[in-house]
Amino acid sequence: MIKKSQIKFIIYFGVAFVILFTLLYSAGLVPEVLKPNEGDSFLTLWDKIQQNAIQGQINSNVNVGENPTRVVIDKIGVDIIVLNPNTTNVATLDEYLKQGAVRYPDSGLLGSGNMFIFGHSSTLSVVINQAYKAFNGLKDLKRGDIIKVYGKDKIYEYLVSSVRLVNQSQALVEFDNKKNMLTLSSCNSFGSKDDRYVVEADYIQ
Repeated sequence: MIKKSQIKFIIYFGVAFVILFTLLYSAGLVPEVLKPNEGDSFLTLWDKIQQNAIQGQINSNVNVGENPTRVVIDKIGVDIIVLNPNTTNVATLDEYLKQGAVRYPDSGLLGSGNMFIFGHSSTLSVVINQAYKAFNGLKDLKRGDIIKVYGKDKIYEYLVSSVRLVNQSQALVEFDNKKNMLTLSSCNSFGSKDDRYVVEADYIQ
């Protein structure tokens, strides 16, 4: 049985809520998603508020800007770990490349900016260290192919937009690019420093 005090509280709360909502609405501080449509009841409006709160919690759990840990390209059989050094020293980066692919320290992160990951490739039939053929087959990718990059708990997908062969003297990556994308690069053959395959892909989800 509902007590009179409880009924009074519900009435007072409802009146206070309506007044506060009206003031916020008049001041233009109510989000578009919460604005009532014609015929909306109080309960419908309350449902909208709850749904918006839940969506906000979901969005806050998205880890945008985290380090990559692995690159998987099913089409060409690539599945390699990604290392994240905090130095741009060439000799040190070369050592990291012996363990897997490497994200260049000054480039973007997962879902944020232009992330540049590079690795070795080899045309030799026998390669003892698998890291030396980390990015074998980049030249075989086509526009529209999917590249998956793993973060700590999530998988980020990128859609290939271009594949090109460039000379080492050409700029590979624009680090001031505000677009969320991925750039992969590798030598076109083992030990080659003249030409590199560069794959650009747009972040899709």
